[in-house]
Amino acid sequence: MLRIVRRFNRENPDVHVLMQRMDWVTYYNKLFVAGLGERAPEVFIVHAGNIERFMQADFIRPIDDLVIGPHGMDEKDFTENIWSAVEKEGRHYALPLDVHMLGMYYNKKLFREAGIVDERGEPRPPRTRREFMDALDQLTRDTDGDSEPDQWGFVYTWYRTNAYTIMRQWGGKFFTPDNQRCLLNCPENVEALEFCVDLIRKHKLVPPPENFDSWIGFRQGKVGIAFEGIYMLEDLKKQEDLEYGGAPLPLLGKIPAAWCDSHTICLQRDLEGKRLEAAWRFARYLSDNSLDWAEGGQVPVRKSLRDTKRFRQMRVQYEFAKQIPYVRYVPRIPFVFEFFSEYETAVEKALRGSLPPREALDIATENINGIIQRREQMQTTRGTSP
Repeated sequence: MLRIVRRFNRENPDVHVLMQRMDWVTYYNKLFVAGLGERAPEVFIVHAGNIERFMQADFIRPIDDLVIGPHGMDEKDFTENIWSAVEKEGRHYALPLDVHMLGMYYNKKLFREAGIVDERGEPRPPRTRREFMDALDQLTRDTDGDSEPDQWGFVYTWYRTNAYTIMRQWGGKFFTPDNQRCLLNCPENVEALEFCVDLIRKHKLVPPPENFDSWIGFRQGKVGIAFEGIYMLEDLKKQEDLEYGGAPLPLLGKIPAAWCDSHTICLQRDLEGKRLEAAWRFARYLSDNSLDWAEGGQVPVRKSLRDTKRFRQMRVQYEFAKQIPYVRYVPRIPFVFEFFSEYETAVEKALRGSLPPREALDIATENINGIIQRREQMQTTRGTSP
């Protein structure tokens, strides 16, 4: 990204972009406070999953007039589910830069050793639940004779993305359409989380999370399959002794689904004149050059860029991108951080065996509905106050 910014500055001497980077928790707090004080940057990045809070606070300028303007873009170049992730009440509030989705990384060496290969002898990643379970059974091994597995078929990496994907594949819902009531403990989500727990406790094909560093285990060649984001690709490229591949997620439930999010380019609310023209020029430049950004472990959102020889040569990104028609963003709610705190706690308690899945999700659902009620009460109080 820094190289792209520097190139833009060289090619546009009348505009200078200063890039700042910081930890995301710090960043979002500082960005929101800057918006309150009307000191927000002219151009800033917000994840699609966090954009609702900034929309409601009226910190972001809609871009529809710019998209259809003389220096605009073709909306049809964006897949509908990605373009709609930045839309509210018919207006689009950001320009999606990428879509970073969950996909399947697999260890080619372990696949060959386990005989999970196609007719050419090449590693064959699983596509269905049956193939997935069979692969895990073949990959999970006791290699030192101590009666305990030291090579695992699968691991849970980030609970947020792993469990969310599996729940979505089971047809689970998280909120009512108006986001006024949490549905995290719906039967589909409970069944999906029970499946996740059974892989650890019943089938013993996944290590208990308290006893294993999952992603490091995959990098060390002790794990056959991991579900992780495309953004972890650069991590694997540094592992020169690891022969890995990337593929779409297998269909474990009833519905194809994969967790995703997007970095979206937002413009400060009060931009106008030359400042607006410069900001939009830079946003367009980032989008036009997002194949450079994709090299670092991302997938560009524009169809025209994905339909190029250069992108097809990015083998893992190309495989993960096959999931774009059914990627699933997190619910767009203003209290997303509070939601994930409760949600991830529930998933972790279930996977660690400290609470049954249904009970863990019941508690989280009650707490999240409490958050919604408190927010409604605060809004009512503000509406009636002088």
